Amino acid sequence: MKRMTLLTVLLGAVVAASACSSAVPTETPGVEQLGQYIMRQNGSEADVVVGYKHAAQSLGDEWLLLELAITSPSGESAKFERENIWVRTPAGVQVPASSQKAFGEAYGSMRNKIAQANVARDPMDYFPPNRLPCDLDLFVTPGEGIAFDQVTVNQRRACEGKLFFYIPGGVQPGKYVLGIDLEEDEIRIPFTLGSE
Repeated sequence: MKRMTLLTVLLGAVVAASACSSAVPTETPGVEQLGQYIMRQNGSEADVVVGYKHAAQSLGDEWLLLELAITSPSGESAKFERENIWVRTPAGVQVPASSQKAFGEAYGSMRNKIAQANVARDPMDYFPPNRLPCDLDLFVTPGEGIAFDQVTVNQRRACEGKLFFYIPGGVQPGKYVLGIDLEEDEIRIPFTLGSE
């Protein structure tokens, strides 16, 4: 009876472990696909998850909206600065993250799309549950808070929020790369919108 119970427990652990490991490696070393519109890169300074479900449904829009979740591995910390966050378009153009001022000026025309993105978003909680949640706060709704140009995370904090990029000519189908330059590390997460 004891052997049967032990065998059942071991079999259950194996099944549970295999069910939890659904990340798919990509052709970019260190980057995994966690879902249809979710990518993750674990770096030496930071672990970054990007969601692009709304972007995939917004081809032609002038604003690219990405969901971002960030934390740091055990014993590390990382400072994310707006000026060091960018996206490379399929045409090879590197577009910096928008300023809060430009976002605020365009907010009226984006309000409905942001509301849609808030409802139809994928969960971004892919970090250990002991991390304290925090808001990214690089972009805030005009009149509803203070936007910051940087945010620092460590092994105790996991921040989530949205990134906005103004794309002249509109968001086109093809391969994009989210880039974040940190003090000692580079985050490069490729994602594809529409057909290449």
